[in-house]
Amino acid sequence: MPFENQLNIDIKAFFFNAQTDYLPYYKNFSFTVSNETNLIEVLKLIKEQNSDFSYPDKDLVFRVNDLVVTGEEKVLDVVAELGTELTIDPALKFRSNNGLILDNHDFMHQYRRVFQRHHTTKEDLAYYMTLYPVHYASETFRYNREYIGDAILILASRMIHNGSEYKEEILEAINDEFTGIRCCEYENNLFKHKDYSGVISELKKMINITEKSSFSDKLSALTLRKKNHNIEGDSLEGANIALYTGNKTSNDLIEKVKAEVKEVAAHFVDFGMSTKLAGQTIMNSHAELAHLKAGAMFLDALDSGADILVVSDDSDLAIFRSAIARCEREVGRDIELKLISMETFNALKEKTEA
Repeated sequence: MPFENQLNIDIKAFFFNAQTDYLPYYKNFSFTVSNETNLIEVLKLIKEQNSDFSYPDKDLVFRVNDLVVTGEEKVLDVVAELGTELTIDPALKFRSNNGLILDNHDFMHQYRRVFQRHHTTKEDLAYYMTLYPVHYASETFRYNREYIGDAILILASRMIHNGSEYKEEILEAINDEFTGIRCCEYENNLFKHKDYSGVISELKKMINITEKSSFSDKLSALTLRKKNHNIEGDSLEGANIALYTGNKTSNDLIEKVKAEVKEVAAHFVDFGMSTKLAGQTIMNSHAELAHLKAGAMFLDALDSGADILVVSDDSDLAIFRSAIARCEREVGRDIELKLISMETFNALKEKTEA
């Protein structure tokens, strides 16, 4: 193949067989492929080199660098977004039986459980089947394995908008306290981006679920003033500083803070959950899960080496400060992080440079 049409990729692939392995493990592979190669062909190449690697013959969904893909995606498109170092995982590790092969009975089980009495049509079922990747991209599964899945909620919205006479029954069915929409803090984990956050928010309004903590705005200004006063004597020099932006990601802001951290002889810490929601939109509807998510975000920053966490949104910061003690109880660890606002970061930066 012509050189300009080649791609060199490095793969770290997931292996696990429930019949023979106690724990999952990874193996490394390197390939040169053409621009037209799709992901299923890459899986075949791995299988040729190691027969223990497994993937399903149908209903193929899996993760590449934590984004959910199907086998049809072009490697060229994946590399353009994610780079040439790719990690391949099951769509949900806890449902892996053998490599990328999932125990996927939950997909139809949830459909039958939620809609069995609500007269779905063949068209509804056909539409639901197209949401198979969406189901396994649900972020909430990381924290609640019994969650009904985003696909159920998206189908519920479609049925209601199509005029189902069972609107109230559908809303009741998806509003289970432990597994329903109250757990859902929607994140788009699909490689082929399609944002359903508006659909989920609209459903929550129908059920009268408030997404933002009702006390956050009231506490925000007071809490920030008090905390700013407490750390006025600190310096950023030599500190390990991370930035949390949540789903309000701004690459310009991230790059700006990185540069400013270097200017004051400090170290910028990247961490995986820096651009993920962390429970702030479900504090009212499912406090236990919200604190678990926030705690997981704090620990991700802490274990990545941060001792100061800059939170870009003041209302998020107020929620996190109010919640941190309970977060420690949920995750079972002390969280030794200083949480500061962008305003405080800028003030400390000026003081450090003086």
